[in-house]
Order: sequence, then structure tokens, then C-alpha cells
Amino acid sequence: GALAALMTAPDGSENKKIAYLQDRKSIRVLDLVTGISVATVDHDSKVDWLELNPSATKLLFRDKRRNLHLFDIPTQQRCTLLSYCSYVQWVPMSDVVVAQNRDNLCVWYSIEAPERVTIFQIKGDVEDIERSGGRTEVIVDEGINTVSYRLDEALIEFGTCMDSGDLVRAVVLLEQLEVSPETEAMWTTLCNAALAAWKIPIAERCCAALGDSAKAHFLRKVNEAAEDARRAGLEDPSQHYLVRARMAMLEKQFSVAESTLLEQGHVDEAMEMYQELHRWDEAIAIAEQKGRPETEELKTSYYQWLLDTGQEEKAAQLKEREGDVDTAIRLYLQGGLPARAAALAQMPSYRQTPEMMETIAAALSKAGLHDKAGSFFERLGMAERALEAYRRGFAYRRAVDLARQKFPREVVALEHEWGMYLVSQKQLDAAINHFIEAGQYVKAIEAAIQARQWSKAVQIVDTATLEPPVAERFYKVVAQHFEETKNLDSAEKFFLKARAPQEAVEMYTRANKWDKAHKVAVTYMSEDKVRMLYVAQAQRLEGGGRLKEAEKLYLMVKEPDLAINMYKKNKLYDHMIRLVGQHRKDLLAETHLHLAQQLETEGKFKDAERHYVDAGDWKSAVNMYRAHDMWDDAIRVAKAQGGVNASKQVAYAWAVSLGGEAGAKLLTKFGLIEQAIDYATESNAFDQAFQLARTSMKSKLPEVRSRRVYNMVD
Repeated sequence: GALAALMTAPDGSENKKIAYLQDRKSIRVLDLVTGISVATVDHDSKVDWLELNPSATKLLFRDKRRNLHLFDIPTQQRCTLLSYCSYVQWVPMSDVVVAQNRDNLCVWYSIEAPERVTIFQIKGDVEDIERSGGRTEVIVDEGINTVSYRLDEALIEFGTCMDSGDLVRAVVLLEQLEVSPETEAMWTTLCNAALAAWKIPIAERCCAALGDSAKAHFLRKVNEAAEDARRAGLEDPSQHYLVRARMAMLEKQFSVAESTLLEQGHVDEAMEMYQELHRWDEAIAIAEQKGRPETEELKTSYYQWLLDTGQEEKAAQLKEREGDVDTAIRLYLQGGLPARAAALAQMPSYRQTPEMMETIAAALSKAGLHDKAGSFFERLGMAERALEAYRRGFAYRRAVDLARQKFPREVVALEHEWGMYLVSQKQLDAAINHFIEAGQYVKAIEAAIQARQWSKAVQIVDTATLEPPVAERFYKVVAQHFEETKNLDSAEKFFLKARAPQEAVEMYTRANKWDKAHKVAVTYMSEDKVRMLYVAQAQRLEGGGRLKEAEKLYLMVKEPDLAINMYKKNKLYDHMIRLVGQHRKDLLAETHLHLAQQLETEGKFKDAERHYVDAGDWKSAVNMYRAHDMWDDAIRVAKAQGGVNASKQVAYAWAVSLGGEAGAKLLTKFGLIEQAIDYATESNAFDQAFQLARTSMKSKLPEVRSRRVYNMVD
């Protein structure tokens, strides 16, 4: 979409411009009269709306993110006006902007001051702007009702006056309005336009309305000069030299004003201008250039003014340029600039006095400029005081250089102080060498370790003469670093240097490097110490639930009983039996039996059975099942371990426990016919006995009859 603004300028020339999208993110503004592109705006988001103001000097555009932007075509400057913008429009035939942000209706009466915005709270969506009959209203749809918000027509008309150049009418309009941020912005806009059009009285009125009385007073003088020029017959008063000079002053173009006045021979006015501005240097320069007799008087006045206003530094510079070094030094000291005073005092042309030198040195120290004080003392040949000043100012490089020349015995102490100072400043790398120079090897090593300079720390420990316990302490720290970085070989090396092989063993144990741990242990530790270390480490692993690793350690030091007991405590009986079988074969059967009894007590009959069988005592397993009325399991074990006969014995026992007909049926079930007949006869179940004998074993019939007869006789 492309939008255009067409307008005829006040001077009659055509002003035709069009703004359109070159692509979705860039806008071009084209002058249709000249065919020249006057602006190109590149944006970082897609543009969904754009419009020029009536005079084609401002461009409004909105992007897909609902951000509203303003682009000023003459200055090529852009700013963001609003976020979450759902509606925007120029008020017809004006430079007033109306936009909506959520529940806010925003109105910019003076778009030259984008920060000045009038906000109304609304409850709907803006639909349109209507302007007719001297009224401008914003129509808002609130759902059920449509509400109109009336805009300030006087503020809107002000923009029309500015576009048409009717500045007098603009003043009349603003005078009718109360002071507000919007009207202040308009007075400022009008003032700038009046100055640009050389409407000095209007600009004066604007400054008065803004409360800038100084500028208003100055403009009155300009206006009076213009009136004098008009009365003198000058057609264009703005070309009068005094008017031009004062307008240049107003715009802070003082060099232009000076040139204008000097061209007309008005030296006094040029000097007076600079004096009023307290720019004495320029005034004195003009006086010297023109050979004015009051030059010295000006310098004196300037000097006195500098002193009265507490500008001792500038006063000292003035005296320095004049060659009055003594006064300049005193002024520098008075102004708290002892370094400048010291620099002057060291000039070859200056006659130094002990009192002044002492004063300067004291001022340097008081100001905390100890290094400069030291340099000052050094040039004066006061080496001891120079060294003291360097120390107080932590200027150790210069202190060491001086000490090497004058106080060699102080060099070591200075290097130590230097190193300590660098440590306090967290410059640990730099401190290392100074501690070495001072022979403070322990501090050098500590600094290297804190600076993570491990190779440097090792180098110092290796080469320095240290007590064995001290060296071992640092080797251990280095070893721990290498362990943290998983460089275990280097860590082992330094643990051994630290005479701490047990820590190397523990390191390898933590890393599951059992072979390396064992190698170090047997190489560098006694058998008893190895055993104690391994047992302690294994117990720690056991406490942490790492039983497999603990077992390895127990076995490495030939303590299988501890491993067996560990598995027993944790009720891991399979592992326990495995170790007993490997290391205590003579106790294997006893262990199985003991475990079986324990498991039986705990009610774990299947596990108990397995251990009874493994112990070779399957009958105990049968008895266990019999005792708990688990006859099927008892028969199963008896048959599997003792054969058919054994299982029949168990079956018979089961039948006995059942008694009567049920017992006989059970024996029959297991194929024990003869035993079943005997059992039925003995149980007086003669009917069942006869039935079994007739069907399965007729040879037993006589015996059954005789038993029955015998029973009846009894």
C-alpha cells in the first residue's frame, strides 16, 4: 500500500511527496516534483500501515508487532511513539496524531515534541475521527454505545497556523490556553519558527511564556537594534551587523559574532561580549591583537576574577604563561594540584628553595600522589624519603630500581612487600616471581597454587630448599589437583613424592583401578599397613553398599572370612557360599547346614531345602517338610535324593498321620497296595482291606479274614 500527501507550499511552489513500501520491511519517500528519493526507511519488522502528514515532513508507520514509529523527513531521525498500537491516524488537515494503546486514547497535539502526549482512558475501540464545523471528535465504539471524545480545537488549529506561516495567529491561540506540557512544547515550536523567520518580537513573547526571561531580555535588545536599523533607513534590519552579531550569540556562534563586530570596527563590543560570558582569554586575545591599552588591566581583572571564583588552576596557567613561576606554583598548590607544581619546580629555569621543595613534597604526599612525591624526592637527591614515598604509594618497581642503586640490602624486603601487595590486588601470577626473588618460596608456591599455575608450583617445590614436611604438604595439594582433573598417573607421582602412598591407593580404589592400587600398595607400604588400609577401605565400601568392590579388597589382603561375613550380614548367601567353597572348603557342608537351619527358622523352606541337600543331609529337608505338613515336598525330596523306597517310607508316614480310610487311599495312590492292605487291616478298616485285596492282591485275602476274626474274638 502507498499513501501520498499533496500540498502547495506558502511560497506557491508545489510540495508533492509519496511514501510507499519497496518491500515488506522498507519504505521509500519520493518527491514527485523532482523525482528524487528524499528518504528510505529500513525496518526490522514487516510494516502494515503508513501515512504522511499534510506537509509531507513527517511519516507515521506501524509494524506487525503493533509498534508505532515516527520518521522526521528533514532530519532523517526516527523514534518509537507507542507500543501495542491498534489504531492510528493523522487528524485531517493537521499535524495532530491520534492513536490507541489498549484502553488508552493517545493524542499528540505537538508532534515536534513526541514525549508530550495527552492520554484519555477509554472502554472500547477507536473507529474514526470526524472534523467539521469547528469541532474535532474521536469516535469510540464501546460495544452497546458509541462515544465521542472532543479534541482541543485550539491546539489543533495551532498546527494549521504553523503550516500556513501565520505565526501571529498562533500566538493568539496559545495565549488563550492554560499552561500545560502540550502548550509548552507548542511555545517552543513557535519560538524556533519565529527565530527562523526573523520574527523577533514573536520569539521574545514565546520566551516570556516559557519563563526564559534572560533569553526574552536578550531578544528585546536584538529587536531594539533591528528597530534602530529600520529607522536608519535599512530595508532589511536582519542584515544589520549588530542584529546579525547578536543572533549569532543567541545560537552560541561566538566566533561568528566576533568576526561580525570586528569587521565593523566594534572591538569594545566584541571584548564586552566575551567578558559577559566570562571568556576572558578570548577578550584578552582581541585586546592584544588590536593593541588596546587596557590589555594589562584586563589580565589583572581576569586574574582577580579567577581567584575570586576559586579557579586557582586557570589562574596558575595564566601566571605560567606570563613566566611568573613562583606565583604559578603557589596557585597550583592552593588549587590542590601539587603534581603540576612539582613539574614546574623541576624546570631548569626555576630557582629552587628548600622551603618550596618541602612544601611541594608534603602537598604531593597529602594528595596521595606518593609515586610522584618519590620521583620528586629522588630528583632532589633525597633517596631515603623517595624510597619511603614509593613504598607508601605502592610504586614498587621504582622503589626496587632505587634500592638497587642506593640501598641494596632493602631489595629483598621490597620484593616481599611487592609480592604481598600484588596478592592483595588479586594479581597472583605477578606475585610469584617477586616472592621467589625475596626467597619466600612457601608464599611463592601458595600464590602459584591459588593462581592455578600447577607446573610453576611443582617447579618451585622441586628446586627450592624446603623442609620435607613443607614440600610434602605442597606435593599432596598438587596431587589432589591432578586427581580432580582425572590425571591419575600424575596424581600418583605426587602422592608418592608426598610420602602418602596410602592416598594414592585410596585414589585408585575410588576410581576402580584395583590393579594399580594393589601395585602401589605392595611396592610402597608394609604388609600390615596394606592390610589395615585395605580393610578400612573395604569397610567404607561395604558401608556404602559397594559389596563387590569391598570383596575384592578383602581378598587382596587374604581376608576371605571378612568378605564371607559381609555377605552373611547382607543375607547374600549365594555369594557367601561361593567364597566358602573357594577359600574354606572344609567348612562348606557345615555352612550349608547352618544356613539351612537359619532359613528354615525364617520360613524360607525352598532355600533351606537347597542348603540341606548341598550339605548332604536331605533327610533333614524331608523332616522339615514333614514337620510343617508339606508332605508333597517331603515326598519329592525323598524320591529325588533317596529313591523310590525312600519316597514310599515318607508316603507311609503321611498315611499314618492321616489315619483310617484316607491313609489307605493315599498309600493306594502311591502304588503301595500291600502296605495299604496292612494299614487298613491294622486300622480295623476291614471293608476297605477286603476291597483292596480282591481287586489288587487276592493272595492277601486269607490274612485279612484271619485278622478280622481275631479282631472279632477280641
